[in-house]
Amino acid sequence: GNSMQAPQVISMILYVTILIGVFVMTLVVMIQRFYRNLLTDEGYLMFTLPVKARQHIISKLLVAVMWIAVSVITAFLSVLVIASGDILTPEVIQATTESLAEFFNYFGSSAVFFIIEAILFIAVSASASILLIYASIAVGHLFNRHRILAAFGAFIVLNTASQIVLTLIGYAVSGINYNFHISTFDELSSFTNKIHEFMWLSIVLSAMFAAGYFALTNFILKKRLNLE
Repeated sequence: GNSMQAPQVISMILYVTILIGVFVMTLVVMIQRFYRNLLTDEGYLMFTLPVKARQHIISKLLVAVMWIAVSVITAFLSVLVIASGDILTPEVIQATTESLAEFFNYFGSSAVFFIIEAILFIAVSASASILLIYASIAVGHLFNRHRILAAFGAFIVLNTASQIVLTLIGYAVSGINYNFHISTFDELSSFTNKIHEFMWLSIVLSAMFAAGYFALTNFILKKRLNLE
């Protein structure tokens, strides 16, 4: 019993460690490419190209989002492959299919919009997170010494300020009445609209933060760049 389980536990720990390692490496490479390409000696070459600072940021952002998406999809598929014996049983597949059918049947055409909104929110919030890191690195670069430490400090300050703004907005919209007791079609329709409102509010807020971080990074790269 227990002796048989030990290799499985060790394998699982190794697998989780590798997964974490993949995500950490993706993050490190993303930060490294932005920093080295734009804020070290390579920056001299990059900024002599007939390309605006914002185009450099957008290209780095798109590549980072792509690598994060590839990492997440790879991790998800590897989990499915490893756990296929336990997860992909006929009973689980049938239960999943029935749940999805019920979801689409319950919400109708709104179900498709929920999925689109969820994907959009993930993409926008991931972009905002990446741009927060870029903005922090750019702010850190304004300092002549201890730039990495300054970048960490900038990240903490920007992140904390963003959380405070989010909390204040949360209080402002918390007055909206979310009624989870649904017995009639009108109530379902109202509930569905509230979910759409919440999803779009989340997307718009993430986009606003992303735009703010982008503007800050762009301003520093254009006006305050010091490659020495």
